Amino acid sequence: MERGRRARHRRRAVVAGSTLAVLALATAGVATVARPGPASHGTVASSPQLKLASAFATSTDISYRVRLTTGAAGGGGDLTYEGAFDPTTDTGYVEVTLDDSVQTELLVDGTRYTGGERLPGPLPSDKQGPGETYGRYGQYPGTHDRLSLYAEPGSVLGAATPDPAALYAFLQTANATVTENSDGTLHFTLETRHADGSNSTSGDVTLDADGRIGKVTITDTWRTTLKGNASGTSVSTLVLFDYGVEATVERPTDVVPAT
Repeated sequence: MERGRRARHRRRAVVAGSTLAVLALATAGVATVARPGPASHGTVASSPQLKLASAFATSTDISYRVRLTTGAAGGGGDLTYEGAFDPTTDTGYVEVTLDDSVQTELLVDGTRYTGGERLPGPLPSDKQGPGETYGRYGQYPGTHDRLSLYAEPGSVLGAATPDPAALYAFLQTANATVTENSDGTLHFTLETRHADGSNSTSGDVTLDADGRIGKVTITDTWRTTLKGNASGTSVSTLVLFDYGVEATVERPTDVVPAT
């Protein structure tokens, strides 16, 4: 079951570019809202860097809902992930609807499960037959502090898990340049290099009414020397909302060890 699921995921992840990985969150999960009051921010920071630091500081160690839309530049094949996460309890869920299932990931007090649920409608004719065992979840050993299929840890989106403030630390480590757009949103650019290629990334950060991170739009151009020279551009929109949401996730009942 796990080998087949991984093979399908590898094929689908290509559309999002080399820096993104497929993530799913659970239809078995439930999230109920308990919104906090407005944050208190004191004196408004004067520089774009300090404004960004202040915004991320108010967004840390608090639960939130998340919606991520990502795909190749130019459209087509976009994937949309939705879920909720509480970094203080390492509990959350996310889901993405694919062509043969709703792929899911659950995190319950640091225990990670991945599986798939049945689509609400009939399967496409080319996806019928033996395949996904719906409702069965693989349980991974150890404890985890993030929804690990959300994005690769070394990418910008991966840095946004387990909480938005981690993204700011990533931008600092990567020596990102931060400026302010004419509409008041904040803009960042950075270059990352690795043994097999590089990434050129730019993004815009929009704050919500409480001064927390509301939306991050990211354009990432990747280049790799693996299997010849290749490049591509992915476009992602990460929306964080309902800060203070109660992320309640039920443990699955049909569980097998993940391989």
